[in-house]
Amino acid sequence: MLGSSESFLSSDTIPDPSGSNIPLVRTDRSYTFNTKTPHRVSFTTDIPYFHRIDKHNEEKLCEYERKASELSLPVSYNLKKLFQRAFPFFRWFPRYRVKTWFIGDLLSGISVGLLTIPLSLAFAVCAGEPPINGLYTSLVTTVLYCLLGTTQHLSYGASAFTGLLIAKSTSHIETQELTSDSDCSPKCSRELHVVTLTCVSGIILISMGIFRLSFLRTYISKPVMNGFKAGTALHLLVLLLAVLLGIDGPIHHGPLSLAYTFKAIIENFNKIQIASVITGLATLAFLIPFKVINCIYSRHLIPIEFIAIAVSICLSFWLELEDSYNLRLINNYPFTLPKPILPSCSLISSVAADAVAVALVTFAVSISLGSENSKKHKQSYHPHQETIVLGVCDLLLSFLGTFAASGVWEQTVVQEKAWGQTQAAGLVAASLSLTALLCADTLLPLVPKAVLGAIVISNLGCYFEFFCKYCFAYKKNKYEFVAGIVTFVAVCILGIDIGLGVGIFFSILLTLHRLQRPSIAILGHIPNTENYTHLSIEKTAKEIVGIKIIKTFDSIYYGNVDFLFSWMNRKVNCYLWSGGNSGSDNELYSEEDKYHMLLESTQFLALDENALRQINQTALYRRRISKQTADVHTVILDCGSVSFVDVEGANALIYLFEQYQSIGVGFILASCSSTVLKSLQEQSYFKSTSQSFAFSSIHDAVLFALQQTAERNQSLRGSKCILKTNSDIITECDTVEIKTDTNNSINKGFGQRERSANISDQRTDFKSANHRIIEYETAL
Repeated sequence: MLGSSESFLSSDTIPDPSGSNIPLVRTDRSYTFNTKTPHRVSFTTDIPYFHRIDKHNEEKLCEYERKASELSLPVSYNLKKLFQRAFPFFRWFPRYRVKTWFIGDLLSGISVGLLTIPLSLAFAVCAGEPPINGLYTSLVTTVLYCLLGTTQHLSYGASAFTGLLIAKSTSHIETQELTSDSDCSPKCSRELHVVTLTCVSGIILISMGIFRLSFLRTYISKPVMNGFKAGTALHLLVLLLAVLLGIDGPIHHGPLSLAYTFKAIIENFNKIQIASVITGLATLAFLIPFKVINCIYSRHLIPIEFIAIAVSICLSFWLELEDSYNLRLINNYPFTLPKPILPSCSLISSVAADAVAVALVTFAVSISLGSENSKKHKQSYHPHQETIVLGVCDLLLSFLGTFAASGVWEQTVVQEKAWGQTQAAGLVAASLSLTALLCADTLLPLVPKAVLGAIVISNLGCYFEFFCKYCFAYKKNKYEFVAGIVTFVAVCILGIDIGLGVGIFFSILLTLHRLQRPSIAILGHIPNTENYTHLSIEKTAKEIVGIKIIKTFDSIYYGNVDFLFSWMNRKVNCYLWSGGNSGSDNELYSEEDKYHMLLESTQFLALDENALRQINQTALYRRRISKQTADVHTVILDCGSVSFVDVEGANALIYLFEQYQSIGVGFILASCSSTVLKSLQEQSYFKSTSQSFAFSSIHDAVLFALQQTAERNQSLRGSKCILKTNSDIITECDTVEIKTDTNNSINKGFGQRERSANISDQRTDFKSANHRIIEYETAL
């Protein structure tokens, strides 16, 4: 029987440390069949995992040696390395290349700083905070990140994500009520709530970094983040639409906030201010062409947002837009720096849920943005330290009396495009934010709200553009498409915090669904090669008659064994018993296809092309063969993409082997990695199936299966073949002498027909008579 332990003895195996022999991997291609005992030319043994030297272990060994060498260095050196790791600023700043990097960092810092000023003001207004708090947040966060950050193109500051979450958290606070335990004003109550929320969020982020929970970023896929950003952009669009129209209707947050806000806009449609509408539309008409120019030339050369702010300030001052046209400005907020304030311990319980939402959203946005930029620029990225930096920023901002910050996508893109080389660009941007803070008392109160709303709206196009690009443009990948759409819909309906959680959870469910339904394919052989590929990918690939090659593109474990069984029953097993005749007329092999199939399965018998053309008298060639397969005598499972096999998976393979063995069909494993072989050996697969080997490639397994079939059939006797060549008829009782040369050319000579009593001996004693020499190196 195929794979029996009697045929392949593990005499030269290397014993495993556990005490048992590890199954061998068959790699040889030369076999001799003129002796009764098969001779095995060469085998490679499966070395235990900890004894192997592969690429992965080599890298780990180098890392261990580096750490060991550092331990032998002086203590001062290790302290220096630790200090530089905690404060990366002292690692790149001493090696700063002034002549090479300074101009790029200067231009990039100016561009980022001129964009940070209007965006910080606008995001603070969205959060319901004083606009100067947004500038203050961006200034402190930028300086702190330049000292502690690990990436060179990431920009932190006030963002739309934290602004919307803070507005949602403080929306329930009534401005007319006083806190029960304090004599401060209602505004003081709101500030205390925001400060406490920011402090708790910082503590959560620091804890996540310390306990190495940054691995959670792996569960946040790119389609989920694109859907989340697009949903957040839609929230901002509806919110800023009310600002653009000059409507002071109630702002709703949380589930169904989009519907409630849009309903409030419609109800207050008669209160639209024409001056705000004209100002907003004029600003958009001024911004959009220059935004397109910046995108075309791939450089943020024109600080169009800052120009819009400067022009609006001049027009407000000269034309007195507020008094003459009743245009709403941002002068209803105080323009003094926030005073340091201590968080309230009594409010921790009330802000805990919102703080968790702020921390998780900040973590998801910032870590995904930093990871994407580091991969793009091939830089090192430390997510655990980045999470701690986020927490430290929020903790410091809470004591300074302002709100939480996160990574800002718009500023990061500008810093990357405008020739930014290092984090020194952030210091230049921080200096411009500081200048704006010094002039805040005199200039910033003249900025119209409609201008800030138009600036944010003009920057929302990138979110929708990326959403369309990565979701709709690649909708052929249905899993990514569905994950992005579900996240977008969840954010729009349930809010940005709950929607992000729903998107991540749904993405994990999709991943589990894909793991439970792995991709399985039937492989075919490419003629004149040793390669096997999917039949639908390579049109020249043909199935070998009698052999079914199955490839699974995932691990075999308890979650997908049921799907594997059902797939095998549907695609393979039904043709084992039905003889392969269940295909429709449209799925039958043509005459040419059947010739190539016979060539692949019988060329190891060294018949010439003329002889193969004359096999039209055989039952195999005359029969209508379904494209699924003909009569199957061997099933080969390609495990090249299998990373591990658990107990249930090993039991499933044992069950398949026993099932096929009971009907006389061989079951062979091929291309198994050493890890998979070790797992199968530990799960007693080779003992249960009486196999002591596996094949290192599909080609070796195919050659072995053809050899086993030839030994059982004793040439073409089972097909009752009649060959006609040169008016001579060779029946199944005749002998054929075949010679092969080293140049893969085959010289055939048909022997004389013998009509004596030794014909039956020639049929039964094929190997000992040495009438056929099968050379496997020239077989396929």
